[in-house]
Amino acid sequence: MENLYSALENLERTFMPHTSEYQRYIDFHTMRDMKQVIKGKHPVHFDLDIKELAEMNMRYILDGFWKGVFFTAVIPTSNTFKATIEMYGKPPQMLLGRFEMGKEETSFSPTFLKEEFTRRKGLGDTLRDFSKILYAYVNSYVKRRETSGEENTSDYLEEAILEGWNFPFLENHPDLHKEWKSLKKRTVQQLRRIEELEIEEQYALETMKNKDVPKFIQSFQRLSEVNMKNRKDELLETIYDLRKFIETLEHKEEESYAHNFARSKGIIASKYNKDDESYFLQKEKDV
Repeated sequence: MENLYSALENLERTFMPHTSEYQRYIDFHTMRDMKQVIKGKHPVHFDLDIKELAEMNMRYILDGFWKGVFFTAVIPTSNTFKATIEMYGKPPQMLLGRFEMGKEETSFSPTFLKEEFTRRKGLGDTLRDFSKILYAYVNSYVKRRETSGEENTSDYLEEAILEGWNFPFLENHPDLHKEWKSLKKRTVQQLRRIEELEIEEQYALETMKNKDVPKFIQSFQRLSEVNMKNRKDELLETIYDLRKFIETLEHKEEESYAHNFARSKGIIASKYNKDDESYFLQKEKDV
């Protein structure tokens, strides 16, 4: 079988010389399997080995291997922020491409692509299209993991913090219940960092938690069964309004993290990336 693969590789180099440019990073067979996945002839989870899934404040970071190719995926906990796939070759230290999905979730474009893959459009397109399918799979993997019961203890925590947020009507409406559960989880995350918010935002969040939402639920539950069903669309709009407020806080949180990261990066660069010869001479004297 190895001899057959070797013969195929030699034929590939002879008749398609461009393959030698990426053979060092992703071999011909892996690239062919990627194309089969894109065409729908192979499932993406074939030979998929997920190494680690880390839950951050606003996103999941998942590391894994597919056919020996290392990838890392950044999966946002909402649709607000961009999703990212980074793909590494063999060995995994070599970054081949970074692909990001826009907020509309219809485009998946490279923000970085190794030169060898840029020169041949088909190679870059293969990585891009495969990244989109890979992201769809790993995103569903995270969602399945969330609903598998591994994080059920957080439900009790939410109920304790969000007293008065129990919404009996939603229990028989899975679509609304899913939106409500997501809103509660994200609200709890913002309540945990309330001291970091501005005074006006603290007041608005506390009022939402303690007064506005519990009173809204009470008023809705007093309606007749018929009126509850008739006002289902209005209820969904209200949930969206509350979600927009939480998304605003999340945006500011993300901007704060980005600012802190940029500041830390600048400090490190100024301290440890000294090109001035006099700096190193001084360091030698200190030693």
